[in-house]
Amino acid sequence: MKFLIQKVKNIKIESDLEDVYPNNILLIYIGVGRGDEKKNLEEIVSFLENLQIIDENNKFLRKLKEVKPTLIFISNITLLASFEKGRINFNQALEPKLAKEIYEKLIGIFKKRNYQVFSKEFGSYLEITSTNIGPINFFIEI
Repeated sequence: MKFLIQKVKNIKIESDLEDVYPNNILLIYIGVGRGDEKKNLEEIVSFLENLQIIDENNKFLRKLKEVKPTLIFISNITLLASFEKGRINFNQALEPKLAKEIYEKLIGIFKKRNYQVFSKEFGSYLEITSTNIGPINFFIEI
């Protein structure tokens, strides 16, 4: 499973309806790959919660679970892309039905742990406008 986590100041997501979310959030792109169906999602969430990725005074001192910022989840198959002779393939992506189940379960765990969570339908085609802060971006593979 791959995650791209970005600290953003504001975000606007356009799909069928336009949504504007609150300030100071973490935008989390998720790519669900082959083998992720065998992973313990509770352990993955605990791992993410304990990362010191929350900055204060330009230092990463606080854990996600200490601050519980607003989280926005977006599925993103392109995190799993690889290239052979310049041609893109998604051979490492899990089949869509199972990937959607994992995506939704992962988000559900964060909700149960009292995070304010927003998400878009798995596989949605979106136009995303955001203002990165820092920029702070973390690429995590579990």
